[in-house]
Amino acid sequence: MLKTKDKLASLSLRRGERERHGVLSDLRRRLDRLSGTRRVEKTAYGYPPQGKAIEELVGGQSLSTPFGEIFTVTETYGSGYRHGGILLGELLEVPLYPAHLITRDERLKDIDFARTLFLDTETTGLSGGTGTYAFMVGVGSFQGGGFSVQQLFMRNHSEEKAMLFLLGELLGHCDFLVTFNGKNYDIPLLETRFILSRFSVPFADKANYDLLFPSRKIWRRVCQNCRLVTLEAQLLDVDREDDIPSELIPYYYFDFVRTGDAGKIGRVFHHNRMDILSMVILAHRIHSTYHDPSTIHSRRGVERMVLGKLFMEHGMIEKATGCLEDARKLSEEPFQWEAMRLLSLVYKRRGLWERSAALWEDMLSCDGRRSSFPYVELAKHYEHRVKDYSKALEMVRRASEMVDCLGLSEREALLHRERRVTRKEKKSRCSTL
Repeated sequence: MLKTKDKLASLSLRRGERERHGVLSDLRRRLDRLSGTRRVEKTAYGYPPQGKAIEELVGGQSLSTPFGEIFTVTETYGSGYRHGGILLGELLEVPLYPAHLITRDERLKDIDFARTLFLDTETTGLSGGTGTYAFMVGVGSFQGGGFSVQQLFMRNHSEEKAMLFLLGELLGHCDFLVTFNGKNYDIPLLETRFILSRFSVPFADKANYDLLFPSRKIWRRVCQNCRLVTLEAQLLDVDREDDIPSELIPYYYFDFVRTGDAGKIGRVFHHNRMDILSMVILAHRIHSTYHDPSTIHSRRGVERMVLGKLFMEHGMIEKATGCLEDARKLSEEPFQWEAMRLLSLVYKRRGLWERSAALWEDMLSCDGRRSSFPYVELAKHYEHRVKDYSKALEMVRRASEMVDCLGLSEREALLHRERRVTRKEKKSRCSTL
């Protein structure tokens, strides 16, 4: 029990603290008036907007979830909507088998684009990790004869759980995912956010068709690089007007959170929608090109050469032959030489020995190429098919002269072949005596 004297002292101390606090508050108000500064209090979503509110700029609405509200924007495009040079609805008509052949993912054998969610994120950084989060997730799907894009936007970090909850609900209605670099970035990042929010991860049972892999397979040697914006410009006839560089997007978001001004963040919504629409037509271009290479309008032989090599790997010899024959006509060095090499191997596999030999002879006269390949192949041809051992021996010795482009195993193989052909030549001479 405090004595009466102690209680009075305590009350006096508290009264003094309140008086000092009042003096300080009054002093702050006076200073603010003198400096022209107006203090504002934070709202539930940050500071009151200093410019346009997001609802005014991009439309959309707030949806309630068990974990609070999340802002969403939905845009629907008719199946006849043309993005770049392709109608969105045409994707539903392409053959589906290229997906699992190019990616070697057996789960994509049953892919159906009508049951697929196209997913793209906008994030607070490009490095990933637990400190990076997705403030916008855009998902697109074919619905009711059209293509719908729904964007979930986190107005501040307190809405993350609501966004992830709604995303999980949307993922529950699809069987497949389509992303662009999603295997390396979007999906691992979202998985981290689900785990940190103590939600079950909804991606485990979803086959992810990452379009970056087949794009690199087909166009790595055709395009400057395989970024989505590059593929849009060089393959898909997409011209993004008033788009923003990806590296600026985090700064636009931080500016929105700080000020509440949606003036810049509206361009991020547009950027995200364009990414999703471009994934739709990129998937169409991949499948139609693989199914029927004659649909390629470009006259670049390297594109046909890459496809021919891909068809060789998949055992589609007829399609490989057509592509490589076109590639030989259309390509210039160094791709023409490579097209001839691949085409000669296709002819060889089909038993068209004379065509193969003619190509190998042509390759000997290619300027600027030092490779033992045509010599070794001609040596095999003359030894095993033509039985001209002196000619075979000449090819082996000419190949052996290319010491600078031969590995140890190749030199040993040539030495072994030279000894064998020499024995055969001597035996052939003896039999003719």
